[in-house]
Amino acid sequence: MKIYQRYLVFNFILPFLGSTIFFITFLLTFQLFRVMRIVITKGVPWSEVFELMGHIALSFVPMAVPISCLFASIFCLNKMSEDSEIVALRSFGLKARNLILPFLLIGILIATVMHVLNQDLIPYSKLRFKNTIVKLTGRGMLNSIKSGQFFTEIPDITLFADQVEDDGTTMHNVFIHSQKVSSGEQQIIGAKRGKLLKQGPLDEEQQSSLIRFHLEDGNIIKIAGDHSNFQKILFKEYDFPINLGQVEQELVNKYTMRTSRELAKLLKAEKGRSKELESKERTPTEEAELNGIKGNLPRIELEFWSRYNSSIQCLVFIFLGVGLGVKQGRGTSRNSSGLAILVLVLYFTIFFLGVSVARKGTVPAVVTVFTPTVLAFLVGHYYYRKLDWVS
Repeated sequence: MKIYQRYLVFNFILPFLGSTIFFITFLLTFQLFRVMRIVITKGVPWSEVFELMGHIALSFVPMAVPISCLFASIFCLNKMSEDSEIVALRSFGLKARNLILPFLLIGILIATVMHVLNQDLIPYSKLRFKNTIVKLTGRGMLNSIKSGQFFTEIPDITLFADQVEDDGTTMHNVFIHSQKVSSGEQQIIGAKRGKLLKQGPLDEEQQSSLIRFHLEDGNIIKIAGDHSNFQKILFKEYDFPINLGQVEQELVNKYTMRTSRELAKLLKAEKGRSKELESKERTPTEEAELNGIKGNLPRIELEFWSRYNSSIQCLVFIFLGVGLGVKQGRGTSRNSSGLAILVLVLYFTIFFLGVSVARKGTVPAVVTVFTPTVLAFLVGHYYYRKLDWVS
């Protein structure tokens, strides 16, 4: 690279790193309240807190980095314009494409790193974050149950007790409501006494623990998912199992926590199964399966294409920043930062509107993901062509 190209890259890197740290820190503040509540109520060691914050920060990288590319390029070129360094470059006979080339090269590097992170590391961080929250929530669960208060931290279970003793392990006049999400089957349990017992030690691999709720003198009412029938059972003693590991299994099924390779395989399998079901006469069970696949496919495609889009965003936003950042000489000029914020607001408005439409299957996910990026590129091209470079 020539001297002026290295100079342009150097002037871009520092604002880029600073703005990336700022945006990630800003996004982290929205999670701090949740994390601090867990730290205070669960007695979590600080080493785990810092690990948790690291995973959260990494999960925000795909949102923070493209925005940082935009504002860093604007800041860099605004400052160089005000210091007449752009005028000096123009006086050397450099063309506009010579100015933008170093920014595009560093943009390609950033986009490549972003693509690599999106393949495995960022999905892994999202998974670790969610699973760590589950582990930390389960670790101090017994101490969080209070007399006369509904307790809902156990997934799909609501617990209430008139009186709680022994740090939440012994209860009187217990009410439990549980519901299976898959079948809709409900279970209502009432008992005079109950005791929470840990069935085994915390499993570091599964990050979950088994808890057994030993109940005495009560009854169980089971209601079918379609409310067609119910069953009532009286008991003297009954053990109600609680497996916090089921939360992790549900979290793993979230598409944002799967690697790109897993998403591609899942997408291919779901499309193949959908074509197979559509090509034949279907039973009611297969019809329900097909409807489920059609509901899931847009979500899988949105996550899959969004990972590629975040890399392309870096290049497009740098291109847009160059067009907005170069000022037209001294004196009053356009508000580059204000225009950038306006473009971002319109970009994410179009993006989220498109996502809501794509989830219904009305518009292909690939169209809704890349349309705002294409529009941002056209805006950047417009301002780039408007550069009065010669005069």
